[in-house]
Amino acid sequence: MRTARKFNTSNEQIIPVLPLTGDYEYCLEELELAFPKDQLEEITKQWEEGASIEFMAKRFKRHPDEVFLALFHQARKGIIERPFTYRLKGESKSE
Repeated sequence: MRTARKFNTSNEQIIPVLPLTGDYEYCLEELELAFPKDQLEEITKQWEEGASIEFMAKRFKRHPDEVFLALFHQARKGIIERPFTYRLKGESKSE
């Protein structure tokens, strides 16, 4: 008997459980999502110093989306301060 697979995407409000029988598309399969810790630290440092995602992608020989996801990961952890973009005045966080 097959059971549901629990993914590492849960929080206090949502605990997703996908049945193994579903027809799913797994996002980002073609990207490498793991980073050596020293590379992640260097990407973070260079971002804070003003480097672009494209520059770092070439330097580290990574896909630009991988560099973005590394920075997104660091931002979620509260490690980076330089914003990706600015929220327009009056724009709601829940939109």
